[in-house]
Amino acid sequence: MKANHQLVKRLLEARNLNTPITFQAAIELSPKDKCEAYQVQKAVSHELGWFNTQGPRLWKLGGKLGCPTAAALGMSVLTHHTKSEPLVLYVDEACTFTGIELELAVKLKNPLSAGDDLDDAIAAIGETYLALEVCDERAEQWQSLPELFQLADHQMNRHIILFGLPFEGRHDELTHIAPVIQLGQDLISDETLTHPQGHPLQALPWLANLSQGLYGQPLESGTIISTGTWAGMQEVSQSKPFSASLEGFQKAEILLTARETL
Repeated sequence: MKANHQLVKRLLEARNLNTPITFQAAIELSPKDKCEAYQVQKAVSHELGWFNTQGPRLWKLGGKLGCPTAAALGMSVLTHHTKSEPLVLYVDEACTFTGIELELAVKLKNPLSAGDDLDDAIAAIGETYLALEVCDERAEQWQSLPELFQLADHQMNRHIILFGLPFEGRHDELTHIAPVIQLGQDLISDETLTHPQGHPLQALPWLANLSQGLYGQPLESGTIISTGTWAGMQEVSQSKPFSASLEGFQKAEILLTARETL
């Protein structure tokens, strides 16, 4: 199925001008199905020059139990934060808002091909990091937008941030650790939180199939995949900074601030 060319054009304009698409236009241009949404993603990525020399090496996963979704991203949206102090984000970087999702990200040491299973996926992993995804939306009233529009807009992604050193434990431990998140004065901590796919790595074989279908290639060695949040998205503000702790990983902190003007 061909991409919705008008939506591709509007998403590119929103990115370039940092001005959101109107809610009504977003509704009218929303993809008809997932196939069209993925084609819009691919067309926007092409126009941004993300995959001119090689296929995707950065992905983000999302979706509900049994229904994963994904977005291929350019390496320009990836940062590795190794310092102990909080990472600062700026208000004017947002098109509509700044949301944070706590995730795990894996870096593959071996390719993962279509038809591989979860055991193959775990064996292919070289490093696992605590990651934060910075979420945004290139259209107004993001809470009310159709899921297919959000999927087409690279699943609301603005940035992927890896924190600190990689995890040194066993991957079977990842289903038994629970995050502690603080948003301003609000503590978000629940040991019953589980990943929407059951296991943070569960959707990797599905992603290998998607990569083959969309880009004609496996998930190559060196590919980084942010595996989806199991603690929801928290919208940060200048008065509500974000911090998160997860056993075995460096603490992650985000401050939102306005830029200083002369």
